Amino acid sequence: MNDMTTELEFDKEVSTLKANGTCLQGRIRTTFDALEKAFGEPIYPKSGDGKVICEWVLEFNDGAVATIYCWKVQEVPMGEYEWHIGGHSEKVVEYVKHFLIHNK
Repeated sequence: MNDMTTELEFDKEVSTLKANGTCLQGRIRTTFDALEKAFGEPIYPKSGDGKVICEWVLEFNDGAVATIYCWKVQEVPMGEYEWHIGGHSEKVVEYVKHFLIHNK
């Protein structure tokens, strides 16, 4: 992959609004600790349906928005888990994977 954008914006109020309309683009098997180390502390949204209880909302320098979240679970998975990656396009899956691999 050519020059991958790896700087993220973590303004959660702005980024959370930008996550509106995102949908599942892919998945990544990893741990909560690995995600927290790479992307910082997650947010714990109070969704009306309770389907998402923990997520990261990321905006890359090119404007692409990604969400990483656990889907339909009762508590936040701490061990290996297949986390969902949402966005407006599939490129965010590669962005998330690239950034996670390079920030172990």
